[in-house]
Amino acid sequence: MADFIAPPAGTIQRVGPTNPFVAIFQSIVGVFIGILLILFLAPVVLWFAESQNTAKVFSHSVSVDPTSGSTGYIRIMSIASADSPLACYQNKVSGNCLYYSYNLEELQYLVNDYCGSLKSNQKVISEKGQRCDSKNNCEKCYSVNESNWNFILSEKKVLPFSIGNFKVSFPDNAKIMGSQKYNKDIDATHRESMDYIIDKSNLLVAGNSDGQVISDGGSKKFLVISTKDYQGTYDLFKSNDRTLSWILRLVTFIILLIGYSLIFGPISLMADFVGKIPLVGKWIDGAAKSIIFVVSLLLALVHFIILWILIMIIKNIIFIAIIVALVMVGIYVYSKFFKKNPSS
Repeated sequence: MADFIAPPAGTIQRVGPTNPFVAIFQSIVGVFIGILLILFLAPVVLWFAESQNTAKVFSHSVSVDPTSGSTGYIRIMSIASADSPLACYQNKVSGNCLYYSYNLEELQYLVNDYCGSLKSNQKVISEKGQRCDSKNNCEKCYSVNESNWNFILSEKKVLPFSIGNFKVSFPDNAKIMGSQKYNKDIDATHRESMDYIIDKSNLLVAGNSDGQVISDGGSKKFLVISTKDYQGTYDLFKSNDRTLSWILRLVTFIILLIGYSLIFGPISLMADFVGKIPLVGKWIDGAAKSIIFVVSLLLALVHFIILWILIMIIKNIIFIAIIVALVMVGIYVYSKFFKKNPSS
């Protein structure tokens, strides 16, 4: 696709009229896309939102002595020692590292054309003309020098190590928790950062054990390497679960809002056609678009609440069934043995 070119200074670039048949076809396709978003994508995303349970899985690990040779999903806390000590990336911090993830960023500049509200990372080189849509909504265009921090180097290492009488296998699959941070501005256009864990640190390791080796046992017995104690690690997992759950819930709501907006696409298109009527058309178009947004917002909110309740019922169906069974048994026992017969 060709790069966007802003109009020359002092000119107005206008978007050509949209073919009405193409617009109608696109709005109909949008209805089907909206239905797919609502019926399929939104439930999947919300299901994942309510399935963030790393803290719960981690809590099932059993605390054992580092020399015990225990099997199953265990956790131990002791001094960890790398099999082959390695300096932290180019000795950025003193000592050897058991784990590091290093990133080097460069501030890079790009000159391009841009129309709209300027961003904080954009500096105007020259002003150009205006770009206007079919409704005569215009925005200024510029030639800008845009700056962005981009990664130019990344390196990550997690060394095999021993802790107590256990070897830790394939530690690069582990969830790293509580690593130390290193940040430095090298110069005006370069900066570096690194997460790391020093070798010979007191670490908590949780994972699936065969008595000699601790490894990643999958989603139910995942491998954990943490510089914090059990409670600190659990709290970190809990916080991460909560944050990711709320992000996915928000994404679900946005998907529902977009879905309902697409379903109302044909009505919005009719409002666009009405908007071409002189004098009153613009006001009718604006009012119709506002109503569509509000209705879509309300429908998305109600749909989200109903969907969340259904997912909670499905995920807790066994617990709910037990509660209902206990209530029924209680009613039966009460009616059979404790309820007095009415006097004749």
